Formats: sequence, structure tokens, C-alpha cells
Amino acid sequence: MNAVEAAVMIDGLRFQCRLRELTFFDPGSTAERVQRTAASLAQLGAGRYLIGLGPNCQEVIRIGRHPIRLGRHASPLETPRDEVIDYAVNDASLQGPREVSRLHCTIDPSECGEDEIRLIDEHSSTGTWLMPAMERVEPSRPTVLASGSIFSLGPTGTNLFLFIHL
Repeated sequence: MNAVEAAVMIDGLRFQCRLRELTFFDPGSTAERVQRTAASLAQLGAGRYLIGLGPNCQEVIRIGRHPIRLGRHASPLETPRDEVIDYAVNDASLQGPREVSRLHCTIDPSECGEDEIRLIDEHSSTGTWLMPAMERVEPSRPTVLASGSIFSLGPTGTNLFLFIHL
């Protein structure tokens, strides 16, 4: 199989997998999904969490005392860098990255109350955005988020995170 034949096959399979993912990931009614989510959240201890909501970031990240760095791994078309990230958003495909920078943003819980965190965009290429207002976070300038705040890695709202304090 040559590269073009493989690329055609990969493109079709990737599309089919996304469609299957939707039917598998969200079965049942809205009430059933809310009930399952509430049961999952009830199992978490008291504390601060980031909840990944997009197809590339389905994480539940407990926020402790230390900063957390969000980003992605290098695509096959990029040279890996030495930057360390704590949680990787799987946003890079065979064609290259889409929205998430390798080091995109930092969540800093220091100097905040229990219901707050600081969000710092690390000069990402597509920005970190506060939702739903679509307000871009200024790079390197800490933005305080309250529990219930939503932000996106990139402007499309595909890679969403919800900050909550339970």
C-alpha cells in the first residue's frame, strides 16, 4: 500500500470512528446522561477539578497545590520539544496540530481561594478563550476563574474545560 492509498483509508476510517464515538459516548436520553455524570461526580472527593468536555480532552483532573500544564504531544510532522506537560490533549493528527499548542496553558491554584484558580495562556498559537463570551486570555497574564468557569484551548470551542469546586 502506498502513502496515498493509506491516507485515503485513514481518512475514511477516522471519519467512521468519530461517528461511532458519538453513538457510543452519548447513549440514552439527556436525563440518563445527566444522572450518570452526577453519579460520577459524587464519587469525587471535595476539591477543585478541571473537567475535559471535548472529544480530545475527556479528563477529570484534580487540582492540588501545584501548577498544571496543559498541551499536546508533537505531531509526526513536528520536532519534539523538551517542554513537559502534565495533561496532553490529543489534538495532533497525522496531518499536524489543529488548535492546541504543545505547551498551551497553565492552571495555577496558588494565591487563590478554594473556589478559584488562575489560568495562564503560555503564548499558545491559537489562544485560550473564556466561554461563552469568546474572550481571549492575554498571554502570560493570569486570569482568575471562579468555579463554573469554562475555557477553550483554541477558538472553536472543541477543546473545552470546566473548572468546578465540589
